[in-house]
Amino acid sequence: MTWAPFPVVAHAIDRTRIDRYAELSGDRNPLHMDRDYARAAGFDDVIAHGPIGLQTVFAAAARWLGGDRLPPGVRIDVLYRGPVGIGDVITCRAEQIDEHGGDVLVRARCRDAGGREVLQTVIVVPRHLAPVAP
Repeated sequence: MTWAPFPVVAHAIDRTRIDRYAELSGDRNPLHMDRDYARAAGFDDVIAHGPIGLQTVFAAAARWLGGDRLPPGVRIDVLYRGPVGIGDVITCRAEQIDEHGGDVLVRARCRDAGGREVLQTVIVVPRHLAPVAP
């Protein structure tokens, strides 16, 4: 089976995005909110909440599946590989799409503009939802 091409999605990370996520989630960990605290912990500046970087994966998968959100039954397994900071542009690209046990597995990685890997994911899609190539 040949699957439809998986879209490449990129998001720029800025302070507004971090502040909005903190407001919505209630996660005000000082690593995300306090520059001095983050610097004392060894970072250049505050770092984004994990789901902010992961949003590129959600957006790419939803677009691949033909919508603006993931349908029920889709699962994303994630391994965080590095911090995402203000000014980073995070890009999600699929590396492999194959079938396993009635599902379609999309293995994707997210990298910053310098090529540093920040996320590894496996998107598990029930086979009947996965788009085939035209």
